[in-house]
Amino acid sequence: MADLMIDLETLGVAPDGTILTIAAQSFDPFDHGWHDRPYYARVSLDEQTDRVINDSTVNWWSQQSAEAQEEAFGEAGRIPLQQALSELFSLMFHADHIWANGITFDIAILEHAFKSYEMGLPFKYYRVLDARTVYNLWPDLSRGAVSHHALDDCQQQILKLQRTLKHLGVSRLK
Repeated sequence: MADLMIDLETLGVAPDGTILTIAAQSFDPFDHGWHDRPYYARVSLDEQTDRVINDSTVNWWSQQSAEAQEEAFGEAGRIPLQQALSELFSLMFHADHIWANGITFDIAILEHAFKSYEMGLPFKYYRVLDARTVYNLWPDLSRGAVSHHALDDCQQQILKLQRTLKHLGVSRLK
């Protein structure tokens, strides 16, 4: 098994925020880089009528690059949220640890979405870890730019996490 990094792009910051894209990338926290076959889904907005679109988040998106906006809002290749969650379920269920930049954002939104479709959670709470907390243990870590493309951000988060763990001399996780 391996660990899994998660990143979402959304139209809200609360657990019921509308989801635009979902990325998941498996990796070994003590290696460099990531495993093959990432997961990436552009999610249809049509059936997310019970999820919230926040005006300030929409305004924030209007200030992002044209490339980021096109990836987040372009129509091509969108799938229903329930399908994306079903596809993501197995990846999360089999992961040793689930990582995200702040567990109160990506993970809270996914947890709310799984529950809204009456799906069980594919992870135990104690398997969820916060990458941002680990980065903060190395104040001189170069953070780099954030693209707001969920898969690219996911992979950049993995590299920062791996560099930080190596710098701190961490060689295993409980």
